[in-house]
Amino acid sequence: MFNFLVLPILGISATIFAVSSTMPQIIKGIKTKKMDDVSTWLIIALIVGLSLWILYGIAKSDLVIAGGNSVGVSLNVILLILKIKYSRDPIS
Repeated sequence: MFNFLVLPILGISATIFAVSSTMPQIIKGIKTKKMDDVSTWLIIALIVGLSLWILYGIAKSDLVIAGGNSVGVSLNVILLILKIKYSRDPIS
């Protein structure tokens, strides 16, 4: 019973919190058009790490892992685009 009910809810909750952590930075970047304080390498590391989680989720046939991390990759790609567009030095 625990595995059937609690684990999916736990996974979905963790995904919501992890994915939503990128949204404030995206919103701030769109509003201020300033992204100099955001680390390019952090964004790239997150994209790579989350992409590996997608592959893991696919290999395990786990929709929560694969789907949630797909959203995370998408949001971090948006963040990277904003970083490139609005930074004086996007590689910093």
